[in-house]
Amino acid sequence: MPEKIKWIAYLFTILFVPLCMPWPAAGSDMPLTLEQAFVLALEQNPDIRIARGEEQIARNRVNIGNAGLLPNVDLVGSVTYQDNETVSGASSSEALTTTAVKVQASYTFFDGFGNLYTFRKLKSSGQLGSLQARNTIEHTLVDVSSAYYRLAEAAEQLEVAREAFSISRERLKRARLRSEYGQANSLDVLSAEVDAQADSVAVLEAGLAYQNGRRALALLLDMPSATTFSIDPGMDVAATLSREAVLEGARSSFAEYRIAHEQLRQADLDLAIAASDFYPTLGMQVNYGYSQTDTGLMVDLDDPAEGFSAVVTMTMPLFNGFKTSIARQNAKISRQNSQVRLEQAELQLEKLVDDTWDAYQNSLAVLDFRQRNLETAELNFQRTREQYVLGQVTTTAFREAQLNLITARQEIASARYNARLLEIELQRIGGFLVTDAE
Repeated sequence: MPEKIKWIAYLFTILFVPLCMPWPAAGSDMPLTLEQAFVLALEQNPDIRIARGEEQIARNRVNIGNAGLLPNVDLVGSVTYQDNETVSGASSSEALTTTAVKVQASYTFFDGFGNLYTFRKLKSSGQLGSLQARNTIEHTLVDVSSAYYRLAEAAEQLEVAREAFSISRERLKRARLRSEYGQANSLDVLSAEVDAQADSVAVLEAGLAYQNGRRALALLLDMPSATTFSIDPGMDVAATLSREAVLEGARSSFAEYRIAHEQLRQADLDLAIAASDFYPTLGMQVNYGYSQTDTGLMVDLDDPAEGFSAVVTMTMPLFNGFKTSIARQNAKISRQNSQVRLEQAELQLEKLVDDTWDAYQNSLAVLDFRQRNLETAELNFQRTREQYVLGQVTTTAFREAQLNLITARQEIASARYNARLLEIELQRIGGFLVTDAE
């Protein structure tokens, strides 16, 4: 009796524990398509929200005041004490205190066009902030796509594992019945138990992979980790993509490539700003206010005098320790470096398009091969199963056919989702994944 109880407990562990693993309950899941996941990510993903905040900061800096193109207006108050005492025999004069309050406006008319170039650089920085935000959004949406399809793949792999376990469980029951009636030996039963146990472990591992994938997608969508999804992979592959269209779109819209262009433009502006320091500066200062002078140390405006003054100044730099010359030399070097980076970005872009396009075409060929292989594996397993029930094939042959079917289903799931992810990557590179409006 103890041996029978032990066997029942062992059989329960093999046959029923995997069935208790977490599995999406269709009634409580959140329906989610990839497009809906994109919308949620654009609204809620922390990285995207931070990137948009940084973009807004860069755009807020685009102001003519930040470039020195607007006058400065200040309210200035001052107290000046002047000791006029002189020692000349017995004569002396009293100290004077001048109290003044005035509105002071200053404006730079010309500084070698440095303020104009500075404003252009601010606009370039605003554009660069938008491109960097777009780059972050594109990468995040690719991450969301990857998490979405990896979850779909994990769900499919879990379904395959559960189906394989169900077949092995039925085989174990059949082997034990045949053993009780003397139609099978103990080796057949032991073999069936080993395979059932292996498949039960596969269900546990597939269930864990599914839960990890679900939590990864929830994290990207800034949702609680307990959120469950009912996803629709939508595996239609776009046949309209072409290498030429992707490369053309990448040159005009790919964020990383456009960033290199904008950085070269900024280097040109930095060089112009550095050159403007060689020119004279022409400015004006206007003052209007009240002042009063009293003898002794007295701060008072009870009877002030109203006054207006204007000063035009011109400053010509003569020597500042070669700072201006060094700054211009460094700006030239930075400009050359930016040009090299742009040329490198051009080559890298062509390589990226070629590599991704070839990988995409290869994935489509692999997917077609996996589909035909799955059809063969299903037919082979069906016939082998019929012969196994009739006792015409060995358990080894049956298990081999089963493993071939499991492998074929797992491979086609991976091939299908890899092809879809490569297609999305091509859309990102070609600038089709994110529009400027987003």
